[in-house]
Amino acid sequence: MEDVTYKPPDSVVVDRIQRTFPSDELRERARATGLIQRERKFDFVALFYTLSLGFAAGSDRSIQAFLERFLEMADCDDLTYTSFHDWFSPQLVALLREILDDAIENLDPGRNDLRGRLDRFRDVLIVDATFISLYHDAADIYTGLGEDQAGAKLHLTESLASGFPTRFQTSSGATHERSQLSPGEWVADALILLDLGFYDFWLFDRIDANDGWFISRVKSNANPDIVAELRTWRGNSISLEGKSLKAVIDDLQRQEIDVLVELEFDRKRGSSATATRQFRLVGLLNEENDEYHLYFTNLPQDTYSAPDIAQLYRARWEIELLFKELKSRFRLDEINTTDPYIIEALIIMAAISLMISRVIIDELHELEASRRNEAGDADDSG
Repeated sequence: MEDVTYKPPDSVVVDRIQRTFPSDELRERARATGLIQRERKFDFVALFYTLSLGFAAGSDRSIQAFLERFLEMADCDDLTYTSFHDWFSPQLVALLREILDDAIENLDPGRNDLRGRLDRFRDVLIVDATFISLYHDAADIYTGLGEDQAGAKLHLTESLASGFPTRFQTSSGATHERSQLSPGEWVADALILLDLGFYDFWLFDRIDANDGWFISRVKSNANPDIVAELRTWRGNSISLEGKSLKAVIDDLQRQEIDVLVELEFDRKRGSSATATRQFRLVGLLNEENDEYHLYFTNLPQDTYSAPDIAQLYRARWEIELLFKELKSRFRLDEINTTDPYIIEALIIMAAISLMISRVIIDELHELEASRRNEAGDADDSG
């Protein structure tokens, strides 16, 4: 049997990361901001990999720990803590944001097939936000959800096709999720999965107007008027047409609800002029608690049944796993500083580290598949 050529995984991974974030390009970006010219010891490439790889692998996310890793990586031993701390500036944050935005737009992990009930969509985009706890002294800039609480909020849109974020924004913790989402051409032919933080009839209308699809859970206090039934039931079933949801839901025993409802909303945000739209409301009875799980959607009834809608919505779990990964593996909830530029830089670097990890996983999968193919070819020829 012939020998199979094998390249060590560590060299493959390093090569892939360097191809993804070329050193020359990183230096050129830093040079354009004036960061390199300003201080001789500023090696942005070393800083970038100190933060991205150290953030992913290191147990300590303090500035002192990052400084020690930087000194080792840059082969430099005379940089002071104060000088290193001062590198975390508005210019550095803007540079890291630019790198992240380009990575979101250009990185291709090679995972882009939507199968089964999802293959009709250009993509499935999962929208959510998570709260990041911060030191209390940061409350002047990062207001938390309650009094005397500090925190930032990370707003993400994840692509189910690629497994990558397609939108990454930060705000103070008190910012409402729906204010950070503005539907446009980017929703066309995509299915948008929304949690209750984005419960907004205006938002549903804008997604529909831009040729997108959506599924949203229904709030417990929702009481829309039912315009028509989209599924008929045999026997002496209760007629729903012309009634409000609250007036009939407690008396229903059917396994599914599938109706057309009318929703009223502000024509423009902050406007007193109202508009109405008709959307589909579906529900599945949970026999354990005898309550319905209800969803608003604009997906057609002849293509997607009520159980299909519930099944599609379960894909939202993917973004919960992503947030869990950011807070556990990348320890996003352990930012031990009150400096706003350091906070912003470390949140951005956590996202970049996450994307690097996706690239590494993809490269290792390709390497393993190549090894199996080469081994199979060698066996056949032997």
